[in-house]
Amino acid sequence: MMIAQRTIATHGIMVFLVACCVGLAAPHAPQAADFDGSKSLTCAATDAIQCEGAGECERTEVEALNLPKFITIDFKGKKLSGIVEGRDKGESTKIQNIEKLDGQTVIQGVENGRGWSIVIDGGTGDISAAIAGDDLAFVLFGVCHTR
Repeated sequence: MMIAQRTIATHGIMVFLVACCVGLAAPHAPQAADFDGSKSLTCAATDAIQCEGAGECERTEVEALNLPKFITIDFKGKKLSGIVEGRDKGESTKIQNIEKLDGQTVIQGVENGRGWSIVIDGGTGDISAAIAGDDLAFVLFGVCHTR
């Protein structure tokens, strides 16, 4: 069911900001170094929201987005990689920017006319991600573990 564009835009921004703030306020576990960008990670999206050009957003199944089930983040090689189910070979994209801020690691890049950004909580490995393109955007939430 679609929600009015002003309401969903406000809600989407609030969800993203709350997720980021919760990550900043969360206590860091003893293994926090596992998620600081010094080790490769394997990540999986658990929740997804899809938005179209008119600001109409709705929750969607992660599987419906045609993304790899698991994504590997290789910080040293500066790339994301994964295999989409039903395809023979894996795909990868270059990480163009890595920033470490207040216990979080932010990675960003551009692929096929879309910009993407992933925020990784340094204490828990929880992630929030945004992918934006012409008249289409996705917000994803998930979790990572060290390889």
